[in-house]
Amino acid sequence: MTQYEDADDFLAHQTPEIRQVLQYIRQLMLVAHPKMHEKFMYSNTLFFMCLDYVCYFGKIHKTKGVEIGFVKGFLLSNEQGLLEAKGRKLIRGITVRNLQEFKEIEESFLEIVQEAILINETRPDKTFAKIIFEKRQKK
Repeated sequence: MTQYEDADDFLAHQTPEIRQVLQYIRQLMLVAHPKMHEKFMYSNTLFFMCLDYVCYFGKIHKTKGVEIGFVKGFLLSNEQGLLEAKGRKLIRGITVRNLQEFKEIEESFLEIVQEAILINETRPDKTFAKIIFEKRQKK
């Protein structure tokens, strides 16, 4: 797995088409809420946080696109029908191949982001760390 120095290095090493999508989404996320900020972790993952984790840039594939993973996806309503579980219990994601495809779902994506932020604001007891800890204790 490739290791990057920071978020900018991570973005610089993507294909031009994927980089365009990631940079566009990054800008949307950073203005989605006054408390939103990014956190680059594990030398290869860019997370967006607002009181707790909201989403991250997940799997990136040159032809299949990029997945935006919502860490508390199982709590989201998915009224827009865009979120996919792909066999995961907690995370749900949206995969887009290019900027044009993303712009077609941008309004719905922003609704999902706002719902994820609302969950973080109204359910402080449901931090991602606590959810993971609870799941591990049940096993």
